[in-house]
Amino acid sequence: MSKKCYRCGKDATSKEHAPAKCYFPEEAEYRKNLITVPSCKEHNEDTSKDDEYVRNWICMSLGNNGTAYKQFFGKVIKSIQESPGLKAIMFKNAKRVFVEDEKGNKLPTWAFELDRVRFDSAIIKIAYALFYNTYKETWHKDLHTMTDFLVYGDMTQDEQGALLQSFRGQIHEHHFDGNNPQVFKYKFLQTESEDIHEQVLRMQFYEGFEIWVIPKIEINTV
Repeated sequence: MSKKCYRCGKDATSKEHAPAKCYFPEEAEYRKNLITVPSCKEHNEDTSKDDEYVRNWICMSLGNNGTAYKQFFGKVIKSIQESPGLKAIMFKNAKRVFVEDEKGNKLPTWAFELDRVRFDSAIIKIAYALFYNTYKETWHKDLHTMTDFLVYGDMTQDEQGALLQSFRGQIHEHHFDGNNPQVFKYKFLQTESEDIHEQVLRMQFYEGFEIWVIPKIEINTV
């Protein structure tokens, strides 16, 4: 019997990396025991361009480690140079903005328009794969992303980012899972519910860019 896709249950034709291999530098020290799950074509090869798009965005963000900068000056720049279409999408509506450093100094940088739907879809794909790898079953929940590392054009956070920022001081540090923490690490966190499908997933890329994935709340109406 063939293995089933981690996401939809169709017969698997390949393996999906979580995250995709494009996030990891080529050196073996960054690719220790990469996570893979069985996948159908729809949920693997057909999303490779989205993986590259999101990887580029994360590597371009402030606050990451040297591994992200290594990726930026290697894979990210190369992907942008080789794909005029990707370059046009990533740098559309560019604007000059200023951010504050730890000392309160305003530093100039650039902000670009992000396709948030595309971004969230790629991140949620990783979340489903991690859940399958951890619990050997499909995560039967619609998922939602939360991050305070993305802002609107006026530099304000969206509602989810603002909510995450409000309780960031109450987040307890814990041991993350993942064999390549300089690139990616994650942790499933149990909520008050004993149902594993109600867990929250915390992911961190390049020791800086953090994203939380939570099950959407189901509201029953009478």
